[in-house]
Amino acid sequence: MDLVHLHDQRQPFEDLETRLVRLALERPGELHDDAVDALRYVIRFAKLGLVRNVHGEDVDVSDRVRALGLRVRERLGRAILEERDLWMAMRGAPELLRDVRDQERRMAQNSALDPASLHAEVCTRPLVVACSGGGGSGYGYAGAWTLLHRRGLQPEMIAGTSIGALMSLFRARRRVYDGVPLIEASKRLAWDTVFRVLDMDSRYGIPATLRLYLRAAIGSLFETPDGRPLRFSDLEIPLLVCTTGIGVEAFKYDMKYYEHFMDDAVAPGTRPGVGRIRQMAQVATIFRDLMSTPDALREVMFGGDPATYEADILDAAGFSASIPGLIHYDVLRDDRRMKSLLDDLYSRYGITRLSEGGLVNNLPARPLWNEVQGGRIGRRNAFVLALDCFSPRLRYPLFYTIQQGVRPNVNRNIPYANLYFPMQRVLSPLNLVPALPDVTDAMRWTMEELAVEMPFIERMCTPIRELPAV
Repeated sequence: MDLVHLHDQRQPFEDLETRLVRLALERPGELHDDAVDALRYVIRFAKLGLVRNVHGEDVDVSDRVRALGLRVRERLGRAILEERDLWMAMRGAPELLRDVRDQERRMAQNSALDPASLHAEVCTRPLVVACSGGGGSGYGYAGAWTLLHRRGLQPEMIAGTSIGALMSLFRARRRVYDGVPLIEASKRLAWDTVFRVLDMDSRYGIPATLRLYLRAAIGSLFETPDGRPLRFSDLEIPLLVCTTGIGVEAFKYDMKYYEHFMDDAVAPGTRPGVGRIRQMAQVATIFRDLMSTPDALREVMFGGDPATYEADILDAAGFSASIPGLIHYDVLRDDRRMKSLLDDLYSRYGITRLSEGGLVNNLPARPLWNEVQGGRIGRRNAFVLALDCFSPRLRYPLFYTIQQGVRPNVNRNIPYANLYFPMQRVLSPLNLVPALPDVTDAMRWTMEELAVEMPFIERMCTPIRELPAV
């Protein structure tokens, strides 16, 4: 399946439904909700491709709806996208409604697609969420999970990079959201338990001044009842964690250079000193060096590559959150299973190290959309919400260079989101181990900002009724 071509084919219909729903929300009562939903049914029907039937088989109906799709774009496009006229759109609806009904009857007679599965694909939009990386700026994601839960919106799949991956672990572990483990983790977090400054070997990650000890800090929160570390296959909500696989040709220096790159800014037992904080900007030079050889960087998606389904989730999140020259994560414990999995992965991707996912994809909306279209959650008509805590802002000038550096890969992902939401009020990216009051502030800020978009998200994700008889 050519996913780029598929996305280009579906995008005009996504634009139509988005604008239609926005107009209906802006002008309540102008059209009855049933009429709006009838138009949405037509638009969704016209973009159908693969539909999973009651037997779990994927049935391709794209050829059957192609001509209808052209008519829908022609008759509704001008009214909705250009004129922004709901009544003008409705005047062209009766003929399109009859065309849809006729096509439904033909499918029922001449395909392996049952009506119930067809209606489920058209009438429902599963919510899937992508979360960007951004250091301490990402603690507001907990507020997004809380708000969505309170509004009855259940993510069916999640993707995250760096802090976005770490925060997503707390949501993906259970289908029914429980915010208590995240609050418990916030109480446990302390700089000297999460990070340590000491010499140690490196095998899979890029050595750096600070060593990330996720298991010591929050490992007990991510275990099965029998004490085994959680794997991707254990999660109740499918999760993708973006990491960067790095080929040897990307490194301009030997590993010792990266291991001691920030030694003068971070003293053992302390967090980065305020007087030397500007040296953190030097990390941007490593980012630029690594990204200057893009052919040596590979997007390695834990939880998307079937070979990683049995990987430990904390290991994947640790690699995704490591920052070249500053934060090192590795698997050095006696764990033959995980080391064998990583060795096979390194061999297959032709890489020598794993690191910060933001080098290749700081907002993994595209891989998330691709997984949905591949049938991972059954239905393909998902609503992709992309939350970005690291959009460029001069408020944190030390990180502006890095934000600008990852922006091209973020921009490549934004078209795959039905709603791209750049968070405005966030903690400093440097606030990697915030106190509980800081976490609750970040949650509140995100909830307040995202609340403005909730009517749109709710309307897009609430099931619509089947097309009435005409």
